[in-house]
Amino acid sequence: FAAKMTRADGLAIVTPEYNHGYPGLLKHALDMCLEEYIHKVVGLVGVSAGPFGGSRVIEQLVPVVRELGLAVTFTDVNFSKVRDAFDEQGKLKAGEYVGRVAKFLNELVWMARVFRYGRENIPPL
Repeated sequence: FAAKMTRADGLAIVTPEYNHGYPGLLKHALDMCLEEYIHKVVGLVGVSAGPFGGSRVIEQLVPVVRELGLAVTFTDVNFSKVRDAFDEQGKLKAGEYVGRVAKFLNELVWMARVFRYGRENIPPL
């Protein structure tokens, strides 16, 4: 995991909301690294069976990932009523998400490229 995080310029975390927060195993996985995350970008995607689309899990993850050295994108994606949004094969069937996901991914990729340039070309103060 650490080797993959070292190579990555950014990551997208897709997580269900679990009792109004994030799953313990996700926190454990995130805590396995530290220096590998510094000055890299993370985009957050919340998933829930209810109407809020994991907004509470995203709210709780923002300070956690910032403490780990990750920069959070301004755009997140929230999948509410997830069973209605995807088919049995996991393919998106709710068209209203297409634009949101595209905006999310475009921002994540752009920020990852900018931060990579910064890590490679601008010395820390």
